[in-house]
Amino acid sequence: MLGANPIRGAIIRVLAQHPNGLTSGAIERELGVSYQTVFRHLQQLVSIGVVTTDGEEVHHGRRVIYTLDRQAVITTLSEYRDFLLAED
Repeated sequence: MLGANPIRGAIIRVLAQHPNGLTSGAIERELGVSYQTVFRHLQQLVSIGVVTTDGEEVHHGRRVIYTLDRQAVITTLSEYRDFLLAED
């Protein structure tokens, strides 16, 4: 889930402050955590649809820009709230 992990919550917050998106390296520098940690959590956020990329992750010098889908965050948080409060 979105903020269940403090790193995912921090990534969402950093991306919210940068509406044009950031690379994983820039997020790593902002948060002061390892690239592997940032990348793993970014992939989880992409898989649930709250973070988008400008293309496929390529390990040949291409810089992928990650951006926050604010509407997806709002929707996911609303669904999580309904789940927690047993409001099916």
